[in-house]
Amino acid sequence: MKYGLKHRIIGAIILLSLAVIFLPIILDGGERPQLSQTTTPIPAAPPKPEIRVHEPVAKEPVDIVKKAPERGQWQSGLSERHTLAAWTLQAASFKDKNNAIKLRDRIRAKSIRSYVRERTPYFVVYAGPFADPGKADQVKAALKDGFGIKALMVSYDPMSDVRQ
Repeated sequence: MKYGLKHRIIGAIILLSLAVIFLPIILDGGERPQLSQTTTPIPAAPPKPEIRVHEPVAKEPVDIVKKAPERGQWQSGLSERHTLAAWTLQAASFKDKNNAIKLRDRIRAKSIRSYVRERTPYFVVYAGPFADPGKADQVKAALKDGFGIKALMVSYDPMSDVRQ
């Protein structure tokens, strides 16, 4: 019984609050007051400035492009695919990485640039790269005299490790 009384009181409060909210709207006819509208005039556009462009004075053209000299196949410059032509010397190939690193270090001790690349299953020791094939021939002779290595001159490809 006590819950029934509570429910009735809550229902009466809800009905009373709805009547307070909606009865004034219903009795006024549902019309809302009109708000006054104000307009602000837009100012006139400013005058456009006059723009003057000065014509450039033509100067005598200077020929800065020179024709490249003709080059042989094994000279430094650009290759047929218009990439930089460079060469490196393939000194030796090893199955053991430590042997390749030892030879690389021995070559470096003679102040010759050298590096090792992995070509599965081998580790290849290279000397170079060289832009001038004449310098590559000198180093090739030094490798033969100093180490007894008969090196091969091959085209240098800096991206060959990435492509594999």
